[in-house]
Amino acid sequence: MATQKGSVQNFFEDFRMGQVFDCPTPRVLTDADRVAYIQHTGDRTPRFCNAQGLIHPLIVFHTVLGQTVRQISLNAKANLGYAEMRWHTPVHVGDEIRTTAQIVGLKENSSGETGIVYVKTTGLNQRGEVVLEYCRWAMVKKNRKDVTPYLHEPIVPTLAPLVAADQLVPHPSDPFDARQTGGKFFFEDYAVGERILHQDGVTVNSSDHMSFTRLYQNSARVHFDALLMNGQPLVYGGLPLSIGYAQSFNGIENRTGISAINAGTHANPAYQGDTLYSFTDVLQKADFFPSMGVLRLRMVVVKNEDPAATGQFAIKVRNPNTNKEEYNDRVVLDLDYWEPVARRMRG
Repeated sequence: MATQKGSVQNFFEDFRMGQVFDCPTPRVLTDADRVAYIQHTGDRTPRFCNAQGLIHPLIVFHTVLGQTVRQISLNAKANLGYAEMRWHTPVHVGDEIRTTAQIVGLKENSSGETGIVYVKTTGLNQRGEVVLEYCRWAMVKKNRKDVTPYLHEPIVPTLAPLVAADQLVPHPSDPFDARQTGGKFFFEDYAVGERILHQDGVTVNSSDHMSFTRLYQNSARVHFDALLMNGQPLVYGGLPLSIGYAQSFNGIENRTGISAINAGTHANPAYQGDTLYSFTDVLQKADFFPSMGVLRLRMVVVKNEDPAATGQFAIKVRNPNTNKEEYNDRVVLDLDYWEPVARRMRG
């Protein structure tokens, strides 16, 4: 009798601490990837559209994450968050990306149906240089009812709350021209504590979110299988991240490309038909290079409510039943990241 060769891949109980996966499939990034990314997100950051051939850092992120899905999160219910994310060697058109993933934490949930898998992820180019590394955690289904050791003795990694500004790696220098960005605000113009309302909304439709997810070879079932998901496939969390970042160009035009993510939380799911808005809070400023500084920013992506309509939006609210602060159910993503921004050149 022929063996059933189709694989269901790993469930929570299949993972072991310290496991290392060489993830299929290597991917060469081309100028077509730059165009497709613009088509799906509308991102207008000039240095990732011009003739220098730099690949957008978030294209690298989506590619690396997508390569881990078959072995790590094919059976995930949700991707929950990120930490310690740093882009290292810049990626250019023609570079090949491959990925390794190491299990660094396991925690079975009390329901007995799922567990949290913590994964140290490393993306490399064809020369073996690290282009991106980060930790992410996902809620993965169990396939058996028996309790794992990680229910009563969970292993949760200690993750740094912040990537130090002096650890950031800049993108290759090229002549900066604010006429290409259309922006009138520079590093000096931003103040800690200010909130930037990005004004633009984007409604997610089924074909857009599935096409974007397939673009990065992310085959997680929750994003495509309407029967599995009771008629509502989950929007891949990377799409709200990229849409929010594209929206944030309106108000931070003289940015030069996201350099690190300190923390990221997918607070609530998004589905087709949801309309996404975003705003950014300025958390911190630091020196970077003579020609630019770096802003620590908190970008919040909101569904089905325009924060610019009132100018007031509570990221977290107090739950009257528990008396604890919880995310507003409109919040889709809460992202803490570093962004280099050009200084105003005086001469």
